[in-house]
Amino acid sequence: MYLIWRMGGIGMDCLSMMILLTPLVLALQKVSGRRIWSLHTGFLMMYACTLAGIFSVTGLPNIKYCEIDFSTNFIPMADILNSPEQYFFNVLMFIPVGFLLPILWERYGSWKYLMGFGCFLTVFIETAQIFTFRTTDIDDLITNLLGAGLSFLAVRALGQKLRIPLPLEAGYGYMEKAGPWMILLIAFLVNFLIQPYWSAFFWDSML
Repeated sequence: MYLIWRMGGIGMDCLSMMILLTPLVLALQKVSGRRIWSLHTGFLMMYACTLAGIFSVTGLPNIKYCEIDFSTNFIPMADILNSPEQYFFNVLMFIPVGFLLPILWERYGSWKYLMGFGCFLTVFIETAQIFTFRTTDIDDLITNLLGAGLSFLAVRALGQKLRIPLPLEAGYGYMEKAGPWMILLIAFLVNFLIQPYWSAFFWDSML
């Protein structure tokens, strides 16, 4: 029952945040010269939603709540016997990252760029969690990269088998290099500055 409520809460957080992110993502598409209504935009929305979900699950600090807590764990797989499901969900959480980036941007068809992005995102989250009640954990880095790596291999194999070119649409301009980082920055700023107030209003309106 707890898991159902937890998944429902994450879904509501994603929905409320996507209401804020959608016009910003569409504006970026327009400014970059891409067609707004396209397959690329659809996958870009999925990427933005993935970031919203990751931020909701990991509980990043925000403008209303920011408190230093140096809870850390640097011993790999220290708690795997006590809570194996947590490791599974950490792997699952980053599967969309490894799947979507090669579909959206040519650069992330490279293993080193994909894993580099996954590593940065995880380290960023773990560092930010110093300012929350969460524990900064080496296991999160291992499991997140495992999830991104497995899905990257899966999408590459699927693309080769079905003869689907990756990315699905050729990129050009500054968004080809900066795209994933700009969406990440926008999602974080929205999550940090606006979401705490908007989410409360959204929940009150829905319930």
